[in-house]
Amino acid sequence: MIREKMELRRTGFTLVELLVVIAIIGVLVALLLPAVQAAREAARRTQCANNLRNLALGMLNHHDQLGNFPAPASVRPDTNDAILQDNRLFLNWAVEILPYIEQQNLFDRFDFSGNTRMTDSINWEPRNANLDVMRCPSDSGSGEPFSKSEATGSWARGNYAINGFQFWPNSQFVKQAQGRGDGSSPDMTPFLDYVIGMGAVNVTRRIAQITDGTTNTIMLAEMRVGLSPRDRRGVWAMGMCGSNIHCRHAFNGVHGPNSCGASGDDIFGSPDIIADIGEETLRAECMSTDTDASAQSTVRSVHPGGVYTAFADGSVRFISDFIQPGSIPPGAFIGFNGQSDVGNDVFGVWPRLNISADGKISGNDDA
Repeated sequence: MIREKMELRRTGFTLVELLVVIAIIGVLVALLLPAVQAAREAARRTQCANNLRNLALGMLNHHDQLGNFPAPASVRPDTNDAILQDNRLFLNWAVEILPYIEQQNLFDRFDFSGNTRMTDSINWEPRNANLDVMRCPSDSGSGEPFSKSEATGSWARGNYAINGFQFWPNSQFVKQAQGRGDGSSPDMTPFLDYVIGMGAVNVTRRIAQITDGTTNTIMLAEMRVGLSPRDRRGVWAMGMCGSNIHCRHAFNGVHGPNSCGASGDDIFGSPDIIADIGEETLRAECMSTDTDASAQSTVRSVHPGGVYTAFADGSVRFISDFIQPGSIPPGAFIGFNGQSDVGNDVFGVWPRLNISADGKISGNDDA
């Protein structure tokens, strides 16, 4: 009888045994969780690369149909040629390729007749369309569209920007890039081949003009989404530096992808961004901005170690954060100091990949 009772007592778990089992399960979960997270990030990275590939194919299809890649941004002849203000926003590359990425219906909902702008209420609805192909799933962003206020409507987010140009986009430099300079600013014309990537304001590029080769020229690159609703970085339908155009991102204090310098972004509305986020958080996120103008951006992603880029041949490549940036002096206006600004000793791999006709193909070659 006593023996039977003892056997009955031994059929359950003791508290110590239960705790040991829980501890083992906890260790297994701790070991598996990073692997699960890594697998999810790998899937997100694959989707991000596929998005860029589809956008690149859209750019190439646009070229096949119309004979050129779309201009990063377009303005009306009767407006100031700079792209620093909201009232100068018209067509841009991302909107123009919509018919070539199976978004003809969305394209048809935009209205650019007469002097209609992207900021006019008739275009509020299409510009706020959330497109999976425009978003990298790794970057959750703020989770909200860009909006200065309810009175100006909202803009959907995007993570991809065209490789635009390497100069301050004021009216005079833009006119020089268009071949309409009037001599009122330093002459950039002899150095245009060292500042143009895939185009400029009202300036398109053809494959024949990409003399460095389509396999050696970046066409599109990642863009991190803004950290607050008033941060216009990463807006797919907005033709501004830092929104869907990369500008001055290969030098002027930018040390390659995910550069963490204090002056890597010049964003229109930067006082609002600083007020919303705070300078300390912006520095911690490597997304500081200090100039209230649409003039500069940094190629960024949330992928560890680098960014995805699409080249002009349609290929997608991952560029390391540690790519050679070169040593062009911060704030330098290319050509202002003569050929010393564009010499082989200062023009690193990163600038060379972003410029389409500089004659410097890759590395430290003398091509």
